[in-house]
Amino acid sequence: MWIASLSPRSTGKTTNTWWLLHALHERGYPVTGFDADESHQLFRWWEARPDEDGEDGPPFVVHKVANTNFHVEAPPKLPEGHIGVVDCGHLENHQGIGRSVLRITDLALIACAPTNSDVERMDELPMDFFLQMASAKRPDRTPPPHPILLCRNQVGATKTLDSIRDSLRADDWDVLTTVIPAIQLYANTGEGMPVQAKGTHFDALVTELETRGWISK
Repeated sequence: MWIASLSPRSTGKTTNTWWLLHALHERGYPVTGFDADESHQLFRWWEARPDEDGEDGPPFVVHKVANTNFHVEAPPKLPEGHIGVVDCGHLENHQGIGRSVLRITDLALIACAPTNSDVERMDELPMDFFLQMASAKRPDRTPPPHPILLCRNQVGATKTLDSIRDSLRADDWDVLTTVIPAIQLYANTGEGMPVQAKGTHFDALVTELETRGWISK
């Protein structure tokens, strides 16, 4: 199975992918990470594990596959039974990679900050049209489930969050209940920083994905 994190522009996708990898692992899912962003930040975070054997480091592997041949090169690297979690570069500048990732994606998490400017960028791409166009190369020619994951929400900005959520739903977007806030715990994510996802918003995200029937053991 493949879960990809996508968005028109930089919206915390690498942080989301990193924490989701940890949350899935802690819940008993075998996972493998894939860095499909030319910045290779996700891979650097993984590479900064404490020692060459990975002891006390990230309990999974991350591969660099940031090119338009992702759909060919990545599948052989995914062990049987694993969930491949993909950090995809922002689509405004990396549409070719995004289309390749979407050719094999089973679940696309669309990262969007709850701000008018981020929603406007989704309209400008436009995100829904991109998903439809990218599906032309999929076996069933239909896009994968692609709910919106609201992230980088400013704590206390409840009215703005509700307004953005209502606006997106009015445009027929499926918006996840889980919201990732802009808090120091996630902002501090970086090379060599320990991650414990239990009890965090990403743990809640795994629960929601299970409840929605998108993942199961």
